[in-house]
Amino acid sequence: MAVIDGFWSYVHVDDDAESGRVAQLARDVASQFEMQTGEPIQLFLDRDNLIWGDDWHPKIDQSLSSIAFFIPVITPRYFKSAECRRELNFFARNAERLGVKELVLPILYVDFPALHKDPQTDDLMAMVGRFQWVDWTSLRFAESTSGDYKRAVSGLAERLVAANAAADKAAANGSVIANIEASEDVDEFGTLDKLGLMEEALPDLSQTIIAIGQTIEEIGEAMTLATTNMAAQASGSTIAARLTVARQLAQKLKAPAAEIHSYGNQFASRLHDVDEGVRIIIQRAPVEVREDPDSTDSFVTFFSTVRDMVQQSEIGLSAVGSMVEALSPLEKSSRDLRAPIRTLREGLTLLVEGLSVMKAWVVLIDEVDFGELPSTGTADSGQ
Repeated sequence: MAVIDGFWSYVHVDDDAESGRVAQLARDVASQFEMQTGEPIQLFLDRDNLIWGDDWHPKIDQSLSSIAFFIPVITPRYFKSAECRRELNFFARNAERLGVKELVLPILYVDFPALHKDPQTDDLMAMVGRFQWVDWTSLRFAESTSGDYKRAVSGLAERLVAANAAADKAAANGSVIANIEASEDVDEFGTLDKLGLMEEALPDLSQTIIAIGQTIEEIGEAMTLATTNMAAQASGSTIAARLTVARQLAQKLKAPAAEIHSYGNQFASRLHDVDEGVRIIIQRAPVEVREDPDSTDSFVTFFSTVRDMVQQSEIGLSAVGSMVEALSPLEKSSRDLRAPIRTLREGLTLLVEGLSVMKAWVVLIDEVDFGELPSTGTADSGQ
């Protein structure tokens, strides 16, 4: 009997805060699913034991119709986690594209105002809103041995069983398969066209990264100056004087923080489409080159463009890590700073996520093997 996959996406510190209840809920749902279907599940629960791109990406790429479920456990910290955001972005967008979005079932574990913002400025929060989440905000306090908890878990499993049955029926009728095959046909005959589109899109992303880097530099200068002023006034100055510095910094950060947040959302949204195209091109490169050796130069040039963009991105975002570390003490120093720094932190999280996605392209390019080719003046794996 084939083992199907269940994916549980959550923030580990949330699970720690709940004394392991988030992870236990995952096991309980999987057990109920197995009991109702008689089919075993491989539950992907602990991302520390997985390598993104090696274990998850190929599985989900094959077809979402073979996956039992993907459950993101929604809390305020979920959207601040680059890993969780990446998981949700990848699974949910592919589920929508293949027409099996019912297999993505968000659990609203902790409600928070930003999730209901209108208009929604966070691309992934808006995405979660398009799915029918299950409200677990009250049940999180129920004893796991209680009837309410057990009935709710059984209800979750029933919903997932029904979603899988619908996906299987759609596949049998050809709708899901048609979506996949149509996508493959486009990729099969349009890979070099996609190559040209990527060459046009990637420089645009590079320019965005440069603009982001300039804004981050401005923010860094403002933070450095404020930190210096606060340190200079730490001894002997009144609290009022230090608060004045904090308020001034808050005003200076307000506009650029909002700009970073906007850049982050735009960048994350565009990057998903680019990521899909880049991965297709990398995957198809060896096949295309073996069939048409004259295309080697085009692929090598494309790989070089990708490498340059990733390098530029790393330079442009080099200050992000140190800035995130510096945010925490500043955020605690003044109530006035909390809002702009929170906005800034959310935007930076999106950028960190995007940079991780781009670095994965280079890893995939390094693994490309064009094999033995006729002499074309170009040789290797695009390095």
